[in-house]
Amino acid sequence: MLAVFHLEEISMRVVTSREMRDLDILAQSKHKIPSIVLMENAGLRSAEIIAQRHGELGYRTEILVFAGKGKNGGDALVVARQLLAMGKKVRVFLLNSFDDYKDEAKQNLEILLQQKIRPLVLEQVGPLEEFFNSATGPFLAVDGLVGIGFRSPLAGLFADVVDILNAKADHIVSLDIASGVDATTGQVVGQAIYASLTISFGFAKLGHYIAPGAIHRGELKVIDISLPPAFRREGSIHALGLDNVAPLLKRRDRYGHKNSFGHTLLLGGSKGKLGAIAMAGRACLRVGTGLVTVVTWEDAYEQLLARVEDELMCLPLNLEEKRYLENRDALHHYSSVVVGPGMGKGERSEKVIADFIDYFNGPLVIDADGITILANEGIRQKLHNRKSPTVLTPHVGELSKLLGVSKKEVLENPKEMVERAAEVTNAIVLLKGATTFICAGDGHVYLNHYPNDGMATAGSGDVLAGIIGGIAGQQRFDPLDAVCLGVYLHSLAGDFAAQRLGHRSMTASDIISHLGDSFLELRRQRELLNPA
Repeated sequence: MLAVFHLEEISMRVVTSREMRDLDILAQSKHKIPSIVLMENAGLRSAEIIAQRHGELGYRTEILVFAGKGKNGGDALVVARQLLAMGKKVRVFLLNSFDDYKDEAKQNLEILLQQKIRPLVLEQVGPLEEFFNSATGPFLAVDGLVGIGFRSPLAGLFADVVDILNAKADHIVSLDIASGVDATTGQVVGQAIYASLTISFGFAKLGHYIAPGAIHRGELKVIDISLPPAFRREGSIHALGLDNVAPLLKRRDRYGHKNSFGHTLLLGGSKGKLGAIAMAGRACLRVGTGLVTVVTWEDAYEQLLARVEDELMCLPLNLEEKRYLENRDALHHYSSVVVGPGMGKGERSEKVIADFIDYFNGPLVIDADGITILANEGIRQKLHNRKSPTVLTPHVGELSKLLGVSKKEVLENPKEMVERAAEVTNAIVLLKGATTFICAGDGHVYLNHYPNDGMATAGSGDVLAGIIGGIAGQQRFDPLDAVCLGVYLHSLAGDFAAQRLGHRSMTASDIISHLGDSFLELRRQRELLNPA
């Protein structure tokens, strides 16, 4: 079995900058953990990781530590002291005069000075340029310039130092957040560090998952700084990981038959766009659905028959009143429905979407053109009033149309946008992207962050819709669980495909082909987590 990196990841709480500040205050006021203790824990554990990374890279040169005057700088000063205690050679650069350091940062600076360690105070960028021009690398730099509370653009000396580090340092480790990145929004105004590794204290920050912050962070490691364990169980934002996804995979009944595992109906496709619904149907089969029926418009039906799997049942959709009403009234036979992939956007599509919302009482997955149709206020109101579970799977462009906002606003505020969409539609909404945001309108948001540019290919979203629809139609699956499991399996299959074929060469069909690998590996991991 191939080793897929994100199988090692565990779920974690994700916080905004304000939430982290409030947790720090609560740890000090209620749990009596002094701020200096939290800083020492953060610095010590970061130093351990940095020392290990320095050795793994084979570097023999000094570790360069850059410390601003705030708490992030204080963390960096602890790192410098602990690295020295571990026998590492360290050079410390300050971007402020000694008198500017206050509170815990000042205490840690005084400890360094007491140990006869004299940091270099940079008043201008010239001495740093001279150092890099005269010293022999490779260089590992520790970024403790500014932390998660800093939200203004970097300017002056700080901006110059960031530019030099990005150009000259071979490996940069950022403490908590890459300097210049907003820890809540992930946005960058001006310069920001491009970290090779970010060590986040206590919890991951939301800005670690939103571009461009997700790009600037590099690899992410979250370390325990001895915050109260109860903090981990709280919060409204969580990243999906192996430990909270594997238990969602239900054990199958060995004595079951095809009717035991659901019957999913998929409606979509049109002339020239039948690949979308065909791939969705294949994906639905691959997640263990007992029966799968694919329906397309009557004028495209013959073309559909020529390209679908033998195991798929197919039906033409005729809008002639008598036959259509018979088909509509038979919807209750299906355990789940997927509608939208490749279906087109005209009046006939609007009618079908509205009728599925009104007459189908099981889990309904709406994708692609179906989501665009929901921009119609009347149809969206029908959806809001629907009692049965609905799942929407938009990409950025579709969500922007649904909400009547720009793509830029969706990209910069994905959490807020997916929460708004869940509220106005009364649906579980997942916003597809390098980080997928999932919201069920219950105040919680789940993130699936396993970027894979090989999945940026035609049909990948159609495959996801089929996966979710198939899982949701099987017995005992909560709709939100089906979405989280489906998203995770989809990304895991994409990783298997990329490892075997390369990111450039993989297609959406390759994701389907590797779903079996994903199930086998997830089942194996589930057994390891819960042998009973």
